[in-house]
Amino acid sequence: MTAEHRHIETVIQFLQGAVAALEQPKPLPVGPLREAVEFLRVYADQRHHQREEALFFPLLVKRGVPPQGCPIGGLNNDHAKGRAFASALEEKISAYEQQQPGAATALRQTLQEVIQLYRHHLWMEDAMVFPMAERLLSEADNQELLARFAELDRALGPETVARWEQFATRLAAPANAPGGA
Repeated sequence: MTAEHRHIETVIQFLQGAVAALEQPKPLPVGPLREAVEFLRVYADQRHHQREEALFFPLLVKRGVPPQGCPIGGLNNDHAKGRAFASALEEKISAYEQQQPGAATALRQTLQEVIQLYRHHLWMEDAMVFPMAERLLSEADNQELLARFAELDRALGPETVARWEQFATRLAAPANAPGGA
């Protein structure tokens, strides 16, 4: 799951670049932003968050972690916020594309909210939840998770997973930065 975090971080970094590009007089191309929204919906939510909500968090609960509060309750709340932010971001992109008054400011604000949410969320999992899981989960637990993660990936489609990981990799190239060369 940490590898998935690195792909998500790459897309979040791209969105940070979009915030900076909105400060420029040149219009921001919305195609890559729309793809980033779809990445958040498919890769971050349907793949990564689904793994956590359906498999990883319930196993942690079985091993004694409370299902409410910190960290699991808060992380599940973040997942819901992420879904809402993806929809809001899509709306703001459309308004920006239609050059509605105030759309650039609204888009910038929503991008910043998405960035803040995901940065904090990824940090919580990387710094707190994953180290805790290493202590709580057995090797058998880890093997079962891996097998069940593979089942979810087959259901989502390996080509879908590969497509979005390649998308994140492409975004990491300097020439693909918003407003870049």
